[in-house]
Amino acid sequence: MAAPAPRPDDAWSRLRAEIRQVLVARLGERLAIALLPLQANEPEPGIASAPTLPASFVALAEHYPARLANAHRKQHGAWFTPLALAEPTADRTLALLAGDRADDRQRPLRVVDPAVGGGTFLRAAVRALRARGASPATALASLHGVDVDSTAATLAALALWEEAGCVGDPRDVATRIHAGDGLLDLADDSFDAVLTNPPWETLQATRDSAARIAELRPRFRRQGRGKLYTYRLFTERAHALLRPGGALGLIVPASLWFDRDAEPLRRLLLDDCDWQWLFGFENRKKVFAIDGRYRFGAITARRGGPTAQVRVAFGRTELADWRAAAPPHTAVPREALRALSPGSGAFVEADDPRDLELLLRMQRNGTPLVGARGLFAWRQGDFNMTSDRARFVRRDDAERRGYVAGDDGVWRCANAPALLPLLQGAMVGDLHPNVGAHAGGAGHRTQWRAPGDARQQRPAYLVDAAAWRAAAAQRAPFRVVHRALGNASNERSMFACLAPDVPCGNSLGVLTPLPQLRPHARPLRELAAAAALLSSLAFDWALRQRLAGTNLNRFVLADCVLPPHQDLADELAASALRLCALLPQHAPLWTFAQREGWAPATGPATSDDERRALATRIDVLATRAYGLLHDDVAWITRDCERPADELARRPGGTLAKGFWRLERTLPPAERRPVRWRRAIAGGAHAEAP
Repeated sequence: MAAPAPRPDDAWSRLRAEIRQVLVARLGERLAIALLPLQANEPEPGIASAPTLPASFVALAEHYPARLANAHRKQHGAWFTPLALAEPTADRTLALLAGDRADDRQRPLRVVDPAVGGGTFLRAAVRALRARGASPATALASLHGVDVDSTAATLAALALWEEAGCVGDPRDVATRIHAGDGLLDLADDSFDAVLTNPPWETLQATRDSAARIAELRPRFRRQGRGKLYTYRLFTERAHALLRPGGALGLIVPASLWFDRDAEPLRRLLLDDCDWQWLFGFENRKKVFAIDGRYRFGAITARRGGPTAQVRVAFGRTELADWRAAAPPHTAVPREALRALSPGSGAFVEADDPRDLELLLRMQRNGTPLVGARGLFAWRQGDFNMTSDRARFVRRDDAERRGYVAGDDGVWRCANAPALLPLLQGAMVGDLHPNVGAHAGGAGHRTQWRAPGDARQQRPAYLVDAAAWRAAAAQRAPFRVVHRALGNASNERSMFACLAPDVPCGNSLGVLTPLPQLRPHARPLRELAAAAALLSSLAFDWALRQRLAGTNLNRFVLADCVLPPHQDLADELAASALRLCALLPQHAPLWTFAQREGWAPATGPATSDDERRALATRIDVLATRAYGLLHDDVAWITRDCERPADELARRPGGTLAKGFWRLERTLPPAERRPVRWRRAIAGGAHAEAP
C-alpha cells in the first residue's frame, strides 16, 4: 500500500490549481500541465485570475506548506526546513564523501531526499556540490527525491532547477524528483548520500492507517515496540538506501537519542555507521512553527562502523552554532556511552567535557538503582488514573457524604467503608509527604495549592481501605515514592520521599525492597538512605544530564546509580526519616526504624531552618559517597549565587540545567546550592544538625 496522498477534492486541489497558474505564466501551459497534471474536480488553468503567489519557484516551494490546512500539514509532515539548518547539515554530510571513490570525477554523486518536501535539503546539496567544483548541470544531475505530495515534489524539482540557474529542461529534473513513497519506492544500497528532514508524526492504529502499518512493520526491524513513528522509519530507511561508505544527514526529534524504543536505531547508527555528529537544538527561536519547547537535532553518519566517538552538543538555540566552521561540542567516546547508559544506550546530555568526566567518575563505582543488577524493585504507581478511575472516590464527594479524616490518615463515615488517600505526584515534595492539597478540577485541569494543615493530606481521590489492606502481605510495609514526571530545567528533577505502605497513582514511581534481601539487611534503612541520596543535589545533577525527556521511568532509572554508602547509611536514613515521616500515619516508620536499631533520637524536622540544615547535611554526605571534590561541587553549583532575574535572561546551554532556580527567593548565601558549596569548602563533614 502506497503512502496516502492528498485527496483531489479538498482545499489542496484548489491550491494546486493556483500554483499551476504560476507555472503557466512562467513556463507556458503545455509545460505547466506536463509538470503538474490536471486531476479530477480541479479547476481549469488560466492566467486571467492570477493568484497572489510568489513567482520564484524557490519562494513558491517555501511558501507552499504555509498554505496547507493544518490537518494536511500534520498528516504529511509538511513543514518548511530553513536553509540555514539544511546547509551545514548537507555540507558536513557530503564532506564525508570527499575523495573516497576513484570514479567520483567520472559520474555524479547520487544524493537523495526520501521526503523531499520543498527541496530545501537538495538545494543545500546543490550549493555544497558547486562549492566543491561541480558544474550546475552536474550538481543537478546528482539529485533524487520523492514525496507523497505530488505538488510538493513538482515544486521541489522546479526550485532545484531554478537554484542551478535554470539549466536544461525542468522535466529532466522532475524525472528524478517526483511523487512517490520514500519508505518503499527507492532502491536499497543505491545512493551516496541521504539528506532529509522526515515527517515527525505518529502512525496511529486507526482504520485508515491499519493497512499502511501492516505493510511497513515487517519491513522495518529497528522500530522498537508500540507505535510506529515516521522519523524512526525514515532513519532506518536512510541507512538502507546508502551504499557502503555512503553518508546520511538527518534532522530528527530529540527522542532519537533518549527514547526507549529508539534504542535499536541508536545501536544501528553506532554499530553499522561511523556516527559523526549529534547537534541538539531547543526550538525557543522558533526554527519550526511548533512549540518552542520542542527539541530536535542534526545528525550525520557514514555507513560502515563501528563508531569510535560522537561529537555532541545539546540545548542550542542558535543555528549559527551549527553553521560555524568548528561548532562547539563534546566528543563522547563509544565506551563512555556504554558506561553511562549500559541498559538503554541513551545519550546523556553532557554538554561540556567536564560534565562528561564528572559523570563517568560518579558512575564508575555506583550500583544501578533498579533493573537486573539494581538495588530496588520499581513500578509506576499502584493505580492507573484512567483505567482505574471507577475504583476512586472523589474526596469532595466523600466529604459531602460525611467522611472525615482521622489522625491515622484514614477517612471514615458511620456505616460506610473506610477510605485511604490516593497519593499523587503533586502531593509529594523533596523529602516531604505533603506539599500539595487538591483545590479542584480533574485530569489536566486539576489544581493544587499549599496545604492549609501541614499534618493532614487533602487528596483528590480516596480508595477502599479494606481492598488495599487485603493485599498488604504481598507488599513491603514501606516504600520510596517519587514524581514520575521530571524535567532537566526545573528547580529539581527528582522529588523523592520515604513513605509507609500507601496507595499511589501512576504519577508516582514506587521503589520497594527486593524480595531476596540479604539475611542481615535492614530494608527500611536501605530505603531511607536511598531516599536521602535521591534527594541530594549530586544525584539530581547526574540525573539532569540524562533526563532528556520528561518521563522518569524504569528505562531512565536503570542507568542511574547510587554510590557506596554503607558507612553513611545510618545518618542518611535518619535524616530522611526526620524529613519525610511528618504525618500521624507515618508512626509505623518510626517503629520500624527502632526495631532495626537506627532510629534518630530527635523527632520529625518541621521548622524551615532545621529542614534546610538537614538537606545540606545530606548533600555533604552524598558528596563523600560519590567521591566528589570541592572543585566538582563548585562546578555543579556555578552561577547559583547570582540574582535569579539576571540568570533568567541568559539563555541556553548548560545553564538551563543548573540549580540557579532553586530557592531563588532566598538571599544568595542561603540558597541550598550555595550552602552545599560552602559546607564542602569549609570541610563540613562533621556534626549533623
